[in-house]
Amino acid sequence: MFSAIALGPRRSTRNAKIRIDIEIEFEIGIDASVAPEWSRRSGRAGLATVRECAAVTLWSRSDPKLGTRLPGLNIDNTEGGAAGAAEERIVIIGAGASGLALAWLLSEMGKRVTVLEAAPRIGGLARTFEWHGLPCDIAPHRLYTHDRAVLGAVQRLVPLRELRRNSRILMRDKQIQDPINPIELVLRFPPRTGFALVWGFLTRPRLPETSFEGLALNRYGRGLYDFFFEPYTQKMFGVSPAEISVTWGREKLRSSGLLDALKRRSKTFFHSFWYPEQGGYQAILDAMRARIRGELLLEAPVTGLETGDGRITAVRYRRDGGEQRLACDRVFSTIPVTVLGRMLGEDIQLRFKRIQLVYLDVAKPEVMPYQWVYFGDGEVVINRMAEFKHFHPDLPPSDHSVLCAEVTLDTDRPVEDVLQALERYGLLRRDQVKDTLVLDEGCGYPVYDKGFEAARDQAHALFGRFVNLHCVGRNAEFRHIEVDEDIASAADRLRTIYGANLVRLGA
Repeated sequence: MFSAIALGPRRSTRNAKIRIDIEIEFEIGIDASVAPEWSRRSGRAGLATVRECAAVTLWSRSDPKLGTRLPGLNIDNTEGGAAGAAEERIVIIGAGASGLALAWLLSEMGKRVTVLEAAPRIGGLARTFEWHGLPCDIAPHRLYTHDRAVLGAVQRLVPLRELRRNSRILMRDKQIQDPINPIELVLRFPPRTGFALVWGFLTRPRLPETSFEGLALNRYGRGLYDFFFEPYTQKMFGVSPAEISVTWGREKLRSSGLLDALKRRSKTFFHSFWYPEQGGYQAILDAMRARIRGELLLEAPVTGLETGDGRITAVRYRRDGGEQRLACDRVFSTIPVTVLGRMLGEDIQLRFKRIQLVYLDVAKPEVMPYQWVYFGDGEVVINRMAEFKHFHPDLPPSDHSVLCAEVTLDTDRPVEDVLQALERYGLLRRDQVKDTLVLDEGCGYPVYDKGFEAARDQAHALFGRFVNLHCVGRNAEFRHIEVDEDIASAADRLRTIYGANLVRLGA
């Protein structure tokens, strides 16, 4: 059995009370400064001043080490909760996938919102632009989810087409299956490599899983770790897997080991995915935008937050050459956790991996038959590459194609390094490249450095001081998640605030 105690009492003249009835699994108590001492660990149902609680700590009576802090619950039944004012003043910071999902779902509930976006366009990392007559995404995007509610909601927003997955891994001058098939590795690579893979798995260690390195070695053995996981992780994050938190591995290595890889079992091994029939991936976000009640302001970077009595009272932003002030009752932030931390006066020691996106217009009808490929070699700057025409089977034939190479290794010459890699694998000649474009994204991937959990807890504690502040999405939550998970996170957060009966995906 777990027990819970509310922490962080706040001064307030208004107490929004909700009845908490927990009979079996949990005991709940309110801090003595909020409620009488008898309720601290009595296990009785009572009236809890939830608005005054910044965070909840759970502990196990049988094992105190199992205790964990659940920060930022941000439950607030005043000014716009389930029974609150319909004209609640809601500000959403950021118009990427998470911000637009929040704005759309809140609008479906009858709320009006104001969305502030620093860029001159919507979409964030899920945006699409047209280049040389082809819709180009920010690296390859595809919708694959086990969440039927999310899929159904997106299908009601925009027509989707189911595409059969066709992808590969390019490594050591060979093209191999994606995800990795261990049997193929044994058969196609030199006997010494095959023996190392098999022997490494049979003799895999039982290391303490204190890093991604320990997790990968325990699951796959030394052979596959040295062959793929170590060079690819080093290239992606710029540090050794020994310096990456085990949390990242548990979230992203969806198979439990080599046997799952052999059986092609887990979310990694999907055979098809969904993609908008028209336009690029941003078509999903455009449909959300079209359903917003309120306003969306572009080129309106947020410059600061005003606070008082444990709340965000106003958002300041710059537009039309001057600073504006927007009073608010509730704020949803989807901007990077580090940026929000600085606005509230703290330096959050979390980091994001910069990516450079190299687009090539190639004078070939097709460069490769695949939608995307990964480059496993540590010395190759490309992490993954997409050919966009394979996401659009209805496009008329053309004599050229557009590639997007995602570069995660730090380099001052991304175009030259990409061309060298593609020539090495025989995909093109540089005289076939007619135009290039490089986009730079400073917050490409959250980096789960060892010990990042402490910094993330610091952020949660800081944001949890403000009862009407809610962080949603990949960069705001510092989670390596996809667009479908951004949508699910937005819906879950709104259910927590307003009640499950009022938040229905696409209903």
